[in-house]
Amino acid sequence: MNINSKKISVVGLGKLGACIAACLASKGFKVIGYDANEKVTLLLNGGKSPVVEPGLDGLITRFKKNISGATKPGDVIEKTDITYIIVPTPSKIDGHFSDLYLVDVFEKLAPHLKKKKGHHLFVINSTVSPTTTDQSLIPFIEKKSGKKLNVGFSVCYNPEFIALGDVINGILNPDVVLIRGSNPTVGIVLEKIYKKLCDNKPQISHMSIVSAEIMKIALNSFVTMKISFANMLGNICER
Repeated sequence: MNINSKKISVVGLGKLGACIAACLASKGFKVIGYDANEKVTLLLNGGKSPVVEPGLDGLITRFKKNISGATKPGDVIEKTDITYIIVPTPSKIDGHFSDLYLVDVFEKLAPHLKKKKGHHLFVINSTVSPTTTDQSLIPFIEKKSGKKLNVGFSVCYNPEFIALGDVINGILNPDVVLIRGSNPTVGIVLEKIYKKLCDNKPQISHMSIVSAEIMKIALNSFVTMKISFANMLGNICER
């Protein structure tokens, strides 16, 4: 399994995606950005930030030689071997996270795997409901690409833990990195990327995909609970 980790694509150039692209570029990776909104991609291609986030403009300007924008989804597959996918997964009425945007991404990318001779690694960063990756997304990629998991492509679930307004620092100095690949080899590939990306030395934990999905939701819920408790206590004290 030969994977070129020097060239990485990022699909979804919102506040997290654009920042991950810029941070990777700052560490010497060649990054291709793609977004469904072509205007966003063209901004990045022109060395301009597509979103407002502290520190992002400076990174893109300084390392713009390492960043380019792609207007065709085929370029993501053809020109890189690793693709970070960071698109919205809004909550549904029943409490589950919608995978509509993730499915749309793979609808566009997976067919291009048919012509690719090498291996491709998809790194999913978006928050999803437990079992979504194994039971929904991977079978969908297999169906659309005609290739089998761990033969023509692999998948890692790799959630980020960041706060808006501090995204750059959160990426470069994470408290913990959760990684689970569909096979051990790609997990090691992703770990090596993080060791080059991070300024600190975070705990890197390998676990099953569904465990990583649960852990992401658990940590988000725990942080929300602490904030809610602090706000409640503050209201009591004010009264």
